[in-house]
Amino acid sequence: MEAHPYASLGYLSALFYHGLTEIMPKVITAITPADGKGDLLPADTNADDWEGIELVRGRRVSNVLGWPVRWRSIKPAWYFGFQLYRSQGFPVRVTTPERTLVDGLRDPELSGGLENVLRAWASSSDILDIDAVVYQVDRLDEVVLRQRVGFVLERLGVSHPALEDWRARTERGGSRKLLASAPYAPEYDEHWDLSINAPVDALEGAV
Repeated sequence: MEAHPYASLGYLSALFYHGLTEIMPKVITAITPADGKGDLLPADTNADDWEGIELVRGRRVSNVLGWPVRWRSIKPAWYFGFQLYRSQGFPVRVTTPERTLVDGLRDPELSGGLENVLRAWASSSDILDIDAVVYQVDRLDEVVLRQRVGFVLERLGVSHPALEDWRARTERGGSRKLLASAPYAPEYDEHWDLSINAPVDALEGAV
């Protein structure tokens, strides 16, 4: 946070921070808005503190205390869904559990792999704020993301009024896969028009 006061911990780093995975990250994964600041101020400051002073700039350092840092820049419109937490008294911006899980379905490779992401969904299904999950998905506004999250929620036995609307927006096609980086598979979820091209055993028995 001192090196880049507008960054957020995300993906596997955020999963580990929130106790949603037992996989210890080997690198710190940090997210930054492509415009640099994302309309944020450094933690624990307000606009009056910076009156007449130029805001500090974030620096993308290669490591912090010996830990390598992997930086991911996203467009400002997608830079939301984080919160300021206090780790051992120090402010740390981290994506919320709901945004972290949604991001895991968008970029599982950054989150310890799809199986790890699905385990995290399953272990937290009874404590998640589903309204917050729906908000994240609708604001990101990607059809395939609605399909993936809808499929996972349905497998977990979680219902929400938004799911019916999401199903109405589904599109069938070769690019509509549970795991984007894997080949299209013939196993298909007709409800979500989604190719189930990766194991989903981690979701079983979670209900």
